[in-house]
Amino acid sequence: MRILAAATFVFCLWSLSGCGTAPAPRAGDGTLVVLRTGPRREPLDAAASREVFQGHFANMRRLADAGHLLLAGPYGTEKSDPALRGVFLLATADLAQAKSWAETDPGFLAGVFVFDYHRFTTTAPLRHVLDRELAAENAAKAAGKERKPGDGGRSYVLVTADAAAAPVLAGRDDVLLRLALADGRTLAWFDATQVATVRERLQPGAPAGALQFDAWFGSGFLTELPRAGG
Repeated sequence: MRILAAATFVFCLWSLSGCGTAPAPRAGDGTLVVLRTGPRREPLDAAASREVFQGHFANMRRLADAGHLLLAGPYGTEKSDPALRGVFLLATADLAQAKSWAETDPGFLAGVFVFDYHRFTTTAPLRHVLDRELAAENAAKAAGKERKPGDGGRSYVLVTADAAAAPVLAGRDDVLLRLALADGRTLAWFDATQVATVRERLQPGAPAGALQFDAWFGSGFLTELPRAGG
């Protein structure tokens, strides 16, 4: 079931509707939620696992429909920590509000996931990605087609840099999205599909141990964001 979850954990916003009526958040503010393997010790049986993950996807659809969940996706096989599961970007910098939204997730309630919260700022128009996903969903419906989870998605490389290495990520035209975290770290989504490729580009100019590299999967519309990065 974990394999199935990873394959469909695009969380994606492809089956959502109605978000266009939600008010936009104040530009530049938000909360990064990092999903990790939770404290649950006893594995769920097949039926319970299916119920939890169906609820997990449905809850993400609800949050996105309300305009709260702007972007989400799973970590890939190659990652810096085996406990990493996925990412939410929420449209609030209020951590209490972010928790009230995220912790309605059935996976969290079942102990399958645990969440880490980080305020971020960015100049990237994240709402654009969600709007494009909704438009694609509406176009598919109008054509009598079903847009399945993962359709229109692709692989990326997610790089986390501590404060000392942040300058390595500045001014790069291969960075699609850049978040400045409140703790001084920087998160950058690279327009690349192989971790090794990005590691070769960056490591020579960064202090030892200052960069974290992870495979990630999400919306293909990230490539439409301005290459200034965010």
